[in-house]
Amino acid sequence: MPRLPLERLDLSLAYLLQSESSEDGWPPLIERIAARQGITAANVVITHACSMANHLALAATVEAGDDVLMEAPVYEPLRAVAEYLGARVVSFSRHAENRWHIDADEVRRALTPKTKLVVLSNLHNPTGAFDNDATLADVARVAARVGARVLVDEVYLDFLYALGVRTAVRLSPDLVATSSMTKVFGLDGLRLGWVLAEPALAERMRRLNDLFSNNTAHPSERIAARALERADALLAESNALLARNIELVDAFVHGHDDLSWAKPRAGTVGFVQVAGHDVDRLVDRLHAEYEVAVVPGRFFGAPDYFRIGMSLEAPLLREALERMGEALRTRA
Repeated sequence: MPRLPLERLDLSLAYLLQSESSEDGWPPLIERIAARQGITAANVVITHACSMANHLALAATVEAGDDVLMEAPVYEPLRAVAEYLGARVVSFSRHAENRWHIDADEVRRALTPKTKLVVLSNLHNPTGAFDNDATLADVARVAARVGARVLVDEVYLDFLYALGVRTAVRLSPDLVATSSMTKVFGLDGLRLGWVLAEPALAERMRRLNDLFSNNTAHPSERIAARALERADALLAESNALLARNIELVDAFVHGHDDLSWAKPRAGTVGFVQVAGHDVDRLVDRLHAEYEVAVVPGRFFGAPDYFRIGMSLEAPLLREALERMGEALRTRA
């Protein structure tokens, strides 16, 4: 989302300058996250943004030589952390024909005796696909057969909060989830994220986090807590913007024979397939000649796609789509 103006949160200097932080995170923030997701404070580990949350989740569950089973297409930094930790990355596929939904049988077939962790995202990055509790519970069950846990990057999931969607961690002690204040709330400057896990594993992550960052900046914790107090109103505004923008992009895609996508249910990103173009070259032209930025699909292991962001104000998004249309018509 666009950055949330901090003025919207009615912050005072007196509120921000109080010093009530603790080594494992400010208790009022932890309690707010837990209550919001229907879990306990013992499940919550505060981290520096979702990137560190994913790093901790992987580092606490995977050792060098283990297999990590990841979705494809995949958000590349997830793969990079697993490889950094010395794991072998194996893939299971999400398919466009299935609107990018997970098939638990496909996960089962890709598991190996050395699989220690299955990694996926929900909403899926880059396609925006949503998988329900039944699917995630099925994945957890098949993973448990080889002693593996499941990590779900939920950094976009709160866009569905008003529909009753909550963290996957409620479904099984073998499920671990990560999120942050960045994608849904537009508060990337806070660098405030979290891991949700069963209590013993959560405590292992807290102690591991002592090696990396220890406690987070307390003003960030306070700002995050204030934003979560007002989450429903903030999300209603964001979802209204995104619903309009998803329709704009959908009309654009359907107006071009060389483009296709599975229209996402919610969220800020979608994955567009491009026929008859060199996508990397198209992306470079869009940036250099039209000042339009999209992410080439090769970063997700799908070179004939690009990821489009839809969190712009509608007039700016319309202008970007018009420029993209011109680039498609006038290929170099």
